[in-house]
Amino acid sequence: MLEEIVVKEKIEVEEESSILPKSIVSAKSYDWVEEETLALIMKRPLSNLSLCGKSLIEWVKLACGKMQKVVIDFVSEEDLLSVLKPYADGKKYLLVLYGDTPLLQKGTIAEALDYFATKNLSAMVLPKGYIFSASYIKSTDVIFSPVRKNFAPDEFLQVVSPKEISYAFEILSQRIRDYHKNSGVVLLGEHSIFIDADVEIEAGVIIEPMNVLKGSTVIEEECHLKSGNIIVDTLVKKGSTVFGKHLVEGKEV
Repeated sequence: MLEEIVVKEKIEVEEESSILPKSIVSAKSYDWVEEETLALIMKRPLSNLSLCGKSLIEWVKLACGKMQKVVIDFVSEEDLLSVLKPYADGKKYLLVLYGDTPLLQKGTIAEALDYFATKNLSAMVLPKGYIFSASYIKSTDVIFSPVRKNFAPDEFLQVVSPKEISYAFEILSQRIRDYHKNSGVVLLGEHSIFIDADVEIEAGVIIEPMNVLKGSTVIEEECHLKSGNIIVDTLVKKGSTVFGKHLVEGKEV
């Protein structure tokens, strides 16, 4: 489910139709991105901070989809080349991201890599991060004048202050709620409902205000969660009605 949360936005490309007077829209495939790219994620002071059941660095990993991923210590731009050289074999592109940018989405990363590949670039600076051609990293001794591209700057927000932590929490929470609403879950008074990233909720469930769902909780279809529940790592079986309960691993606390 997590991957679907971050990937739900599809990137589209317009193609001119030879029959219709107006353009048609068809989905563009980015399958190659995950096969040809190594993502290097740099640790930052708050990388292990948890928001909505995932650490900041786990959210960044999630945005990389099925790419091969390696976590590295933070390095300055001046020292980046020497750190990257050992990773330049085996993949066509090197993607360097910060471990405290949890709002990144898979579609944005795919779009940036597609732009990089289409323009046949050697090096590109993202709002927070970089893309390099692996062959360029292997052959150069100095990174010369990389292209700068401002892809989705809001998604590259670094979470380093209390204000930014609160903002990122609200954005991630809303993405999770939107995912469940789009999957057929009814949320009443949704801004008083908290749902962790790994919670699974089946279509047709009704959730009233003042509910907290955390961990690996599963809510099966036709359930009705009335107000005042805290449910952690618990399976709520089909057709159940729950009101004012604090459940942890299926047991009332």
